[in-house]
Amino acid sequence: MNPRTPLPPRAKEALEVLRSLVENAGGELPRKQALSVVASECNEESAETLLNILHSRGYIYYVDEQVRIT
Repeated sequence: MNPRTPLPPRAKEALEVLRSLVENAGGELPRKQALSVVASECNEESAETLLNILHSRGYIYYVDEQVRIT
């Protein structure tokens, strides 16, 4: 198994925020809610960019507009 590509610090912070929420929500979170939470919790203007980084590097995935953690 290949190791995952390391995350930039802001993306790592966003992942930790999402991980907690997704686990508490039963394994998935609506994408719009994920964007909102990342924008507010990480003080990041570009939450969309952070989600794209997490998705492209295999840390999250989408099922019917729901965010899930790998």
